[in-house]
Amino acid sequence: MLKRSKKSGFTLLELLIVVIIVSILATVALPRFGKMTRRARSAEAATTIGAIMTAESLYYQEHAAFGALANLMVDVNTVNFTYSVTAAATTATVVATGAVINTNDITVTGTVSDVGTRTITTH
Repeated sequence: MLKRSKKSGFTLLELLIVVIIVSILATVALPRFGKMTRRARSAEAATTIGAIMTAESLYYQEHAAFGALANLMVDVNTVNFTYSVTAAATTATVVATGAVINTNDITVTGTVSDVGTRTITTH
């Protein structure tokens, strides 16, 4: 009689099929992950700009002029963006510019006016 040998494990073909399937899934998932990361970072900038614009509105109510970023007492120490404020007589413009590799092409701009009109745009 012939004895069957009991070998456990995977064949080379099975392992190759698994590697191919994982590669296909990674190829589909990675671009989507990059887009989601970009959207999340843009949302971070928009949230911070919203806080700065609220601070600008409060500053305007107290001083009848828009203030510089240093006068607003808003924490803008983030890793992904640098923030700047340009104050004019009736409007203040806040710009967030990407500061790291994955955000260097993202610019978010917010504008607040003396009558309280607010806009935020992402480029």
